[in-house]
Amino acid sequence: MKRKPKPFLIAAAVLLVTNIITLFLWLKPDASPGVGGISAGSEVVATVGGDSVTREDWLYTLEQKYGEQELRQLVNQKVIDKAAKKYNVSISDKEVDQEFDLIRSAYDSFDEEFTADEETVKAQIRTDLLLEELLTKDVEISEEDMKNFYTQNEEMYSIPKMFNLKQIKVKDKSDAGQVIKELESGSSFDVLAMERSTDDGSANLGGDIGYVPAEGELLSPEAVKELESTKKGKWSQPVKTGSDYVIYLLKDTVKERQYSYKDVKDQIRRQLAMEQVETPLTPEAFWDEAEVEWFYGTEQ
Repeated sequence: MKRKPKPFLIAAAVLLVTNIITLFLWLKPDASPGVGGISAGSEVVATVGGDSVTREDWLYTLEQKYGEQELRQLVNQKVIDKAAKKYNVSISDKEVDQEFDLIRSAYDSFDEEFTADEETVKAQIRTDLLLEELLTKDVEISEEDMKNFYTQNEEMYSIPKMFNLKQIKVKDKSDAGQVIKELESGSSFDVLAMERSTDDGSANLGGDIGYVPAEGELLSPEAVKELESTKKGKWSQPVKTGSDYVIYLLKDTVKERQYSYKDVKDQIRRQLAMEQVETPLTPEAFWDEAEVEWFYGTEQ
């Protein structure tokens, strides 16, 4: 049974909305007139056959499409913070880091949104865990039930050895040798990956392929052996992979680990307690208590 990485899905969605709202605020017109007395909202951002699209048009469309979603997220964050303070509920950095590590181990490599901002993901994980703790604060789970769950699902709380990697994949040994020469002369690994790598998916990310398990289909035994002798922050020698050659940049190595029952006891309690909660498992469950009033009326 593999652990379900629910917070990752939420975090990825939040990152997407965060990117959108950043653009939204950047586009927002100032109240004061712009250059030459023209308001920023009237600024033309595109023309189509002589017809203009203004910054105000653009901003209005973004607000209509994403405004309610982003405002709800902001309100929910404040609701959770307020409830956590009221009920003296907190989540430690250790719990957040542990949850992050377990989520990370559930993927062969991370999506771009996940690797883009680790701290943002961890902040959302903390919010998710706070909500779960608030929703289950009055639910009692026996020690026996928690220990039985851990015994039956011990593999859910294990982390395999992983490498955090970038790669440059090329067609033959000659190309690989040329890449090594350019790296040794000071060329950027990211730039070379974008220019030279034949793997389009990672090339667009500067070669980033995220966290990859040492044991799995993505790395050959030869690649693992080479990476184990490569220093953090350095690139490997070319490794033959099928008909291609790959040069890896080792960003970090995650050691194999098995979390003990004591390590994950609180997490197990929340998980079992959540199965007994009849209240909707969303921050909106606390809106009335927090006396929320918002732009979009009373409907939640």
